[in-house]
Amino acid sequence: QTAVGLRFGGLTNGLTIKHFVSNKTALEGIVSFGQDNFVLTGLFEKHTGVDHSSLFNLYYGIGGHVGFFRDGSRYYYQNNSLYYTSTVAGIDGILGLGYKFQHAPINIGMDFKPFIDFYNGSIIYFDGAVSVRYTF
Repeated sequence: QTAVGLRFGGLTNGLTIKHFVSNKTALEGIVSFGQDNFVLTGLFEKHTGVDHSSLFNLYYGIGGHVGFFRDGSRYYYQNNSLYYTSTVAGIDGILGLGYKFQHAPINIGMDFKPFIDFYNGSIIYFDGAVSVRYTF
């Protein structure tokens, strides 16, 4: 029903948690972080079996994110230095393939996750990742 793990991506790395609310529907949360950023993503996903054993499944979905980046429109003081921060919101899509090991509580997923940031207009990014999760 639930899986927690690490996500290693081209643009973002972080933590992932996926919880199935039904046999074919899941909610996924991703916390991504970098040197000067922190992004929270929420996704609604549909899952469908690829083979008869239910070990492989294809998933797709949509969601949104909010990110915090150092530079941009707002500022705050830290250690008597001035830092600029930007808050960015956007929408995300996801298309992936997951594999659940039959005799171990491990799930591996590969995904393609395009997203659009709405900040000073809109910017489209294309990200992909491999996730390794512990299932329980």
